[in-house]
Amino acid sequence: MKLVILSCGSVASDVARRIAVGGGFDEMVVADVRGELADSVAASIGSPKVTSARFDATDPDSLAAVVRGADIVFNGVGPYYRHGIPILEGVLAAGAHYVDVCDEFDVAEELITNPRYDEAAKKAGLTVLTGIGASPGLTNLLARWAVDSLDSAHSVHVVLGLPLVVDMGSTINEHMLHSFDGEITQFLDGRYQKVPGWGDPRQFELFPPFPSHHRFGFMGHPESITVPHFVAGLREATSRFTWFQQEGVELYRTLARLGLTSTEELEGLPVSPRAFLSRFMATDHGRHAMSADMGDAVNGNVWHVEAEGELEGAPAKVVFEAHVLFDRRRAASGAALTAIPAAAGVRQLMEGRITRRGVVAPEGCIDPEPFVRAAYAEMGVPLYRRVVRTEQLR
Repeated sequence: MKLVILSCGSVASDVARRIAVGGGFDEMVVADVRGELADSVAASIGSPKVTSARFDATDPDSLAAVVRGADIVFNGVGPYYRHGIPILEGVLAAGAHYVDVCDEFDVAEELITNPRYDEAAKKAGLTVLTGIGASPGLTNLLARWAVDSLDSAHSVHVVLGLPLVVDMGSTINEHMLHSFDGEITQFLDGRYQKVPGWGDPRQFELFPPFPSHHRFGFMGHPESITVPHFVAGLREATSRFTWFQQEGVELYRTLARLGLTSTEELEGLPVSPRAFLSRFMATDHGRHAMSADMGDAVNGNVWHVEAEGELEGAPAKVVFEAHVLFDRRRAASGAALTAIPAAAGVRQLMEGRITRRGVVAPEGCIDPEPFVRAAYAEMGVPLYRRVVRTEQLR
């Protein structure tokens, strides 16, 4: 079996190392536009089965050369709204299974609503497993687990929150700006609809130590696309987000209002406003200028997933929540939080435990409970569950 890992960034290189430890392959190629970085990652793994290559994601011939002969390709090249579809097309043309951690709603929407990718993969007997990270990925599986815990379900909400982080690296900065820019897609009233980013802010009852006064608005993210596609019977599926400091939300709104999140290449400027801004945020000056005081915000991430429906004839809600608390951190690194489920997803495909062909998200092909329990245990992240059933007594 030949594996190809596209990108040697922090997540993809961690995926490569985790797969290498487990073995089960004949050859692995780690590839990046920075050839010296690929060389370094391959050397750090220290296996004769692991080699390096240079490839350029914007060059179809370069992509074709590096994935030639592969059985499974893991794509870690972001931002996915620029590179996801072209790389997928190249991988399918090479006759390989495809796995990614795509976090872009519009790429997920294209894969789900345009049948050509699903049809091409099924015709070739291939699996396209998209969005198998922490979020999307584990959040999708929590949604499936929550729905399966009910007799019937009509709504799912995936809710993410954390203190304002100005710089997550230029690629993730670009992803975050993209996720709230203009209109995004949510599943409302039984169909996909365009809504404004940050729209319809709602409060959710969080587990301590997180307070419940925060308001989470619409975010462009794959869960609101894939969950209603692979989980039958839902009338509503939303992805929501907030920065815990309201100043952070207002900052993002202002940047969009001023046109600074636009991808349009303007006359006289060398790059688009978004390309500049995502890189500016990664500088010392940008981090300082755009920061917000923590105040009394909890210094950590919350992933909150809830499903609403019926249980034993009464209205009910199942809630899962995971916490990463930075000031008492025992959890894995930020990259590992994504790489752990991603590597586990690749491993399931390698071992034949994922048998579904065509385009699929985790909730459509993976048994949620054992996968989620194992992933969060490896991460060192606590997972909580609440089941609320409202019964009328008279």
